[in-house]
Amino acid sequence: MPDRFRSRNSVVDDEAIDWLVRLGGTPSADERQAFSQWCARSPAHRQAWHQAESLLQAVADTELAREHKQLVRVLAASPARGISRRGLLLGGVSAAALAGAGVLGLSGTVLADQRTAPGQRLQLALPDGSRAWLNTASAVSMQFGARQRQLALDAGELFVEVAAAGPLPFTVNARDGQLRSRDARFSLHQRGGHSVLTVLSGVVELSAIAGTMTLAANQRLVFNNSVLGLLESVDAAAATAWIRGKLIFNQQALQDIALELERYLRGRVVVVGDRLQQLRLSGVFALDDLPALLRAVATLADAELVNLPLLHVIR
Repeated sequence: MPDRFRSRNSVVDDEAIDWLVRLGGTPSADERQAFSQWCARSPAHRQAWHQAESLLQAVADTELAREHKQLVRVLAASPARGISRRGLLLGGVSAAALAGAGVLGLSGTVLADQRTAPGQRLQLALPDGSRAWLNTASAVSMQFGARQRQLALDAGELFVEVAAAGPLPFTVNARDGQLRSRDARFSLHQRGGHSVLTVLSGVVELSAIAGTMTLAANQRLVFNNSVLGLLESVDAAAATAWIRGKLIFNQQALQDIALELERYLRGRVVVVGDRLQQLRLSGVFALDDLPALLRAVATLADAELVNLPLLHVIR
């Protein structure tokens, strides 16, 4: 298949993307006339325009709020939020318009003690001897003293390795509940309309509006402030591989892999075509080189990777 974005056509393709931006607002009569003249310059110009529109439509057809299916099957479906052309290309023409969950709300970051940008991970040594890791686009606040050792997950994903410190429990407060433990290793991920608790070792007690539950090693629970999901058995080491700089996928749909990759990138990852979206892949990928990770996933899928500003297309 010919690559419609090879260097020989890069100027025309860039112009087509630029026209998408300009026409996405309220173009003037002069702009509309100039666009018609641009399209009439050659068949290559018209083809570039139609192909740019196709890519835009592929993005518009992708739901920002779609979650990993295996994590949310026990919860009510989140409302679909499509992306309009204007919202996609004119919403500041920024990662905020395209990355969705990659942007942290003000209430979750301004008062946070530590935070990470998209693609960044951070390890923290806590005052009580515990350790914590922040995943991409995350924020956490801390309170430690003689009577408390407490974290508050304001956004994103947190992994905690709790140090035994006498009778004082370690507490994590979050949007959908409170976690308490004395010696566990666990992760908490706030995503969309739900949270995911995964326990690697030890015991973690969850108290939420929807109820309480105790999790042990290699167990996972999806919950929000009104529903507790079913307790699942998982490979917690694989699910928390990000703290070791890895992403591990085991027979996971390429569409779901793309959604996971979006968390680490300043932009969207779109999989075009039903065959590729449903294709299941397994592999271990390094997080330290995101462009190489994208290329490796596309190669494994026997697909083409097209990189545009704030948009990566696997087709």
